[in-house]
Amino acid sequence: MLYFKDQTFKEASSGTRKALRFLSILRFLGVSALAFLLLMPLLKNRVTETEEPIVVFAQDNSASMAAGLADTAAYRSQIESLLSGIDEKYSIDRYEFGTEVREGLQFSFDEKLTNMTAAFSEIYDRYANQNVGAIVLATDGIFNEGSNPVYFNKRLDVPVYSIALGDTTLRKDVKVERVYHNRIAYLRDKFTIRVDLTALNCAGESTFLSVYQYQKGSDAFKEFGKTIKFKNTDDTRTVDVVIEARVPGINQYTIRAKSLDGEVTEENNVQRIYIDILDARQKILLLAEAPHPDLSALKSSIEKNENYEVDIKYARTFNNVITPYDLLILHGIPSSRNPSSSLMSRVQAESKPVFYILTTQSNIPAFNQSQQLLQVNGASAGQVNNSKPELLGGFNLFTIDNAVVQNLANLPPLNSPFGEYAPGPKAVTLLKQKIGTVSTNYPLLVLEQSNITKSAVLAGEGLWRWRIYDYQTDSGFETVDEIIGKTIQYLSVKNDKRQFRISTPKNMYYENESITFDAELYNDSYELINESEVNLSIYDENGKEYPFVFNKSANAYRLDAGLFPVGDYTFKGRTRYAGNSYDASGKFSVIPLQIEALNTTANHSLLYNLADRSGGKVFTQNQIADLASTISSSEEIKPVMYSNFKNKAFINLKWLFFVILALVAIEWFIRKFNGGY
Repeated sequence: MLYFKDQTFKEASSGTRKALRFLSILRFLGVSALAFLLLMPLLKNRVTETEEPIVVFAQDNSASMAAGLADTAAYRSQIESLLSGIDEKYSIDRYEFGTEVREGLQFSFDEKLTNMTAAFSEIYDRYANQNVGAIVLATDGIFNEGSNPVYFNKRLDVPVYSIALGDTTLRKDVKVERVYHNRIAYLRDKFTIRVDLTALNCAGESTFLSVYQYQKGSDAFKEFGKTIKFKNTDDTRTVDVVIEARVPGINQYTIRAKSLDGEVTEENNVQRIYIDILDARQKILLLAEAPHPDLSALKSSIEKNENYEVDIKYARTFNNVITPYDLLILHGIPSSRNPSSSLMSRVQAESKPVFYILTTQSNIPAFNQSQQLLQVNGASAGQVNNSKPELLGGFNLFTIDNAVVQNLANLPPLNSPFGEYAPGPKAVTLLKQKIGTVSTNYPLLVLEQSNITKSAVLAGEGLWRWRIYDYQTDSGFETVDEIIGKTIQYLSVKNDKRQFRISTPKNMYYENESITFDAELYNDSYELINESEVNLSIYDENGKEYPFVFNKSANAYRLDAGLFPVGDYTFKGRTRYAGNSYDASGKFSVIPLQIEALNTTANHSLLYNLADRSGGKVFTQNQIADLASTISSSEEIKPVMYSNFKNKAFINLKWLFFVILALVAIEWFIRKFNGGY
């Protein structure tokens, strides 16, 4: 239309007019290409990818390996030759495991624990959807943490080739197999240490078992000694040692079995345990109207903390003597049959903290008169609501673990007295009632925020159902123990007027555990703040200082100081606020972890079981070269090809832009060159 109807080239020569057909073709192609792109055409491509097979090599780096390898340098050379021999054909990923799983190989053999299941779990998580051809496991088969790897329920369906290391021969050995003891004891109390002594190939021989007590600043002295004679080739003897707690603080007890001639090792003849001797224990009275499954549930949850001792008594036989107790838990008291007015008067006179638990036997009017924390109005005897727990936001008397918060909604309901609930002015609600599908503002668990005498009310019975449900779902009692434990701790703790505090979760750590600290700073109104910087210095037994600075967390402070060598430590924290200096101090101990020394006999049967279940094979250290040829010749270990189709818009083809640009540019140049406008 442009070139044959327009008169632009009417005076052009015949040669120029002959070029009009070429110009029209150029314009037609350029405009048509643009119009075609407006339709958004797609280009469908087939893409083929090849994934090379992966061989995962996992090396046991635990301390028991060092005892089973005659020459660790030679073994390392063998492994490096193995991996380099198959590296050309396969992709090799290297890991070592012990307490944890790490990438790379160090061959240090210094890990304090062996968790083989963790290694398989890590491999599964990383390679679940990848082309794993084989797993090569170099270990002695000894594991002392985690479950049996044979029953690991997540399988990659790849062969496990094991390099069986260590010695399976049962050589002469006497070892302190296990020591059972409490972590804490109380001053002037007697406690029992139970020792399991095992002897292999020691029939007819005797050893002398001794227990020595050591406390820093004092000389070690012998607590116990006894000759133990072994009758059988594989013999185990259990000895109970009764010791009196004489010195407060962290006491070290050394259990030693005298070594015999020809023993394979003497490292497992000795175990050291640490017991914290306390000079105080809080007594809790659990007073109930009648026997109830809640009583056992409460006692079990509370006595998880060894600082508490629970006495269960019943109202009909109780003599109202509450002076020896630091905290009272009243389950259904005051009751309809026993108003317990004299008991309530004594509680107020002695300013004892009280934890009320309302039941169907509770006397609600008497309960309302005995305290000001929670009033229940309009209650009718025998009428209850099924109240599920629901966390109320803004609670700040103590913290609840996130996992517990998530589990709360699934707990069974408690039987709460029917009525209208009105919390008092000092009440802080932790849990509120959810009746059916309706979330109410009625408190289920409410605590009193007070600096004098504290109290709490649980408006319902049925805690035993919580523990059963907790165990069925998580194989433990973490949820109910956390709620009850934190409540009891809040009620029983004595008022601390210090404005600056530093605490550790425990005062004894194993050498593979990180040392953590929490710090709190309060202003003159006892409001939690963290405006100032808090410094901490840790000192070892030689006076060496390890300085740290706390991290700010919410309104408080937290510090993870990492791992420390075995020994006793003291710490001192410092801060300044509003022109005043504040100090806090304490101590902790790091104790050795000796589990790897207890068992030095390799467990190759486990490796054969793994190979049988996975289609693999077991090789000894002398057959490592055969392992390389077995893997290289395996027809099961091969590349995997994946092909898929990818759609790509034509407009994304860059070369097409330059083609269209060239068509338009050539036309424009020829047109202008010949006088076209």
